Amino acid sequence: MIEVNERIEVSSTPQSVWAILSDPTAVVECVEGAELGEKLEDGSFDAKMAVKFGPAKVSFAANVMVNYDEANKSGSVTARGRDKISGTKFKTDMQFKVEGQDAVAQSAIPIKAECELTGRLAHLIESGANLVIKRMTASFAEQLAERCGGTKA
Repeated sequence: MIEVNERIEVSSTPQSVWAILSDPTAVVECVEGAELGEKLEDGSFDAKMAVKFGPAKVSFAANVMVNYDEANKSGSVTARGRDKISGTKFKTDMQFKVEGQDAVAQSAIPIKAECELTGRLAHLIESGANLVIKRMTASFAEQLAERCGGTKA
């Protein structure tokens, strides 16, 4: 089990940040190696994600469901998928919230997630996960800040 507890800070209003985070297409454009496919009848999306773990690159095909709470500027993401080559499977549950006041151009986004892995590459992925998560979070924060017209705090 991989647990994620990250906090992103962006020099932009919470409303500007929420406008990006509440749009799955805009979010995926901020995630290196991610692609968003079709929206399915149940509201979920087909997606792809390629992640480097040291010398190994793992490409997951996934189904992603996103739920939003507009009033609280929060949401949850549930994703399941597998790597076709190794057969490694994952299941992730994530929660996020945009914090701050619109009068101040400063926002924080606490992110909590749990990811279960099974299969041939599970141990390799789990052993390198913390470094990969830090790298991907930093990259996402920079892309998010750029799209919001702010800077990474």
